[in-house]
Amino acid sequence: MQIIICGGGEVGSAICEALYQTADIVIVDPNEHIIDEIAGQYDVQGIVGSAASVRILQEAGIATADVFIAVTNSDEKNIISSIIAQNFGVKHVYGRVRDPEYMEDIQFMQSAIGVNRIVNPEHDAAVVIDQILRYPFANSIEAFANGRMHIVGLTITPESAAANCKIMDFRNYLDGDILICAIERGDEVYIPDGDFVMQAGDRIHVLSEQNRLKILYNRLRTKQVTIKKVLIIDGGTLTHYLLEELKQRHLEITVIEQDYKTALQLAISYPEIEVIHGDGSDQRVLEEEHIKNYDAVVSLNRSDHENMVTSLFAMHQGVPKVITKLDRPYLLRPLANLGLDTIITPKQLVADKIIQLTRSLKATENSAVNNLYMLIEGQLEALEFEVLNECLITQNTLRDLMLEDQTLIIGILRQDEFIVPTGDTQIKPGDFVYVVTKQHEVTDINQLVVKS
Repeated sequence: MQIIICGGGEVGSAICEALYQTADIVIVDPNEHIIDEIAGQYDVQGIVGSAASVRILQEAGIATADVFIAVTNSDEKNIISSIIAQNFGVKHVYGRVRDPEYMEDIQFMQSAIGVNRIVNPEHDAAVVIDQILRYPFANSIEAFANGRMHIVGLTITPESAAANCKIMDFRNYLDGDILICAIERGDEVYIPDGDFVMQAGDRIHVLSEQNRLKILYNRLRTKQVTIKKVLIIDGGTLTHYLLEELKQRHLEITVIEQDYKTALQLAISYPEIEVIHGDGSDQRVLEEEHIKNYDAVVSLNRSDHENMVTSLFAMHQGVPKVITKLDRPYLLRPLANLGLDTIITPKQLVADKIIQLTRSLKATENSAVNNLYMLIEGQLEALEFEVLNECLITQNTLRDLMLEDQTLIIGILRQDEFIVPTGDTQIKPGDFVYVVTKQHEVTDINQLVVKS
C-alpha cells in the first residue's frame, strides 16, 4: 500500500510510526529538518515542499498512491491538497479540518472535494471531554459498538472496593457484567487474568455497557463527584466545540480568555456563559475567580507548560476533576505520576483515527477492522473486528483457542446482544469481536490465534 502523508508534525509523525512497517510511505513537509528527522527515524521517503504544490505531490507519487492523508497545520492547504489528490484519482483521501466555519458545511465539503473522511482533532477532543464530565470518576472513555459499550479508565483509590481484590472476586461483586481488560501499575502494563490482585493506585481499564457506568462508579466506592460548575481556561477552537457539546447540559460555565477580541466574540456567541478577560495561567486570576469552588477545571491553553502548571494548581486547590490538554504525548506519564490522570491529546486522537481508517482498508476475506483505539500511550490496541466467514477464530470455544501472548477477547456483539465472553463462548460469522492486545499491526483477527 502506497501512502502519502502531508504534514510532519505530531500527527504526521504518529501516523508514520504506526504504519511504516506495513506500507510504503512518502512524507511531505516544507521543513527540511522535520523531513530529515522523520525519514531518519522511520523507513519512509521524505520530500521537502508544500502540500499545495501539484509538482511536489507528483514527485511524491500521487498518481499511483492508494491513500492520501493531509494533516498540515493549515486547513486551507489540507483542503487544496485533498482536491489535488481527488483529481489524481486517489481512492482514499483523509483531511484534517479544524475551523468551525468549515465544519458547518462538512457534508458538502466531503462530497465537493472528494474527501472520504474529514478529521477534526478539536471536535473529537471536545466529545471526549464532554463524556468525562458526564462520568467524572473516569480518566478516559473510549466508545465501542456504536456507543453501546465503553472502555473506561479508572484509578483505584485506597478506599475503593477494588483495592486488594482479585479480579474474579470483583467481577462477581459487580454481578459479572463488566470485564477488566488492562491494568497500569507504575510503568508496567498488564492484561490480567482472574487471579490478578488489584492495588490502590492501579489504573484499570474496564469494558462496560454505558447504562452500567454509574453502577460501576457506585460499587467502586469512590468519592461522589457531581459536575455542576465548570471553569474552562482558554477560549480557542477547542473551547468552541466543547461549549457546543455542553450547551444542553444546564451547567454553570465560566471561560477565561486572554485575548480581548476572542473573549468578546465568545460572550456574544454564548450569552448563557460567563466570559472573563484575563490570563488563565496566572494563579492570581484563578484565586480571584475562586477556583476552589469549581467542580471541574478544563485547561485548554495552547501551551503544554501553561496547561501543566494550571492543572497542578487546580489539583492542589482541591478541584475534584481536572482535565488537561496536551499536544506532546511523551508528557503523559510524568504528569500521571504527579496526579494529573485525565489528559486529552487532540493530535493523538486524530492520528489514532487515521491509523484505524487506514488499517481498515486491509480487510481480509475472514475479517475487517472496524475500529481501533490506542490505549496506555500506544502500548495496547483495542480493536473491533467484524468476522466475515468461518475461519480459524470460529473453530473452537474460547477455552480451546490458544491466543497470542497478552491478548484478551473482551466482548462480542451478536445481532443485538452484547456478550461478555466465557471459556464456553464460541465466535460465529457475523459477530463483532472486541479485543485488547499488546500485538501491533493486526489486520486479521486470525493473526491473534496461535496456529497448532
